[in-house]
Amino acid sequence: MCHLILLLPILALPLFWLTPFSFAIPLYFFIVIVSAVIYWLTYRAMHLPIETGSEALHHQVGQVIGYQNGFYQISLNNECWNALSDEVLQPRERVEVNSVHGVTLNVKRISG
Repeated sequence: MCHLILLLPILALPLFWLTPFSFAIPLYFFIVIVSAVIYWLTYRAMHLPIETGSEALHHQVGQVIGYQNGFYQISLNNECWNALSDEVLQPRERVEVNSVHGVTLNVKRISG
């Protein structure tokens, strides 16, 4: 159904065969303008930032809470996450999420 909305200007072309030009031209331009607004809103919606899922965690900044059972404990968005790092991290250091593997984060220290 949504694809028919995208094809609305093409589907409206028979207006020129079925109705007089004085009626078809304004109606067709109205349909084109409505379609352009729908296309613009669709484009904006498709380019919104990711807000949920593991993709939303990439490049987020958290803080090291501690080290337990081979994992760093990271506070990120008011949640506690298990994390791995190639570097030795200390509590209260700020880290950035590189990747997510299941429920484990791969993090790196933020320099500076």
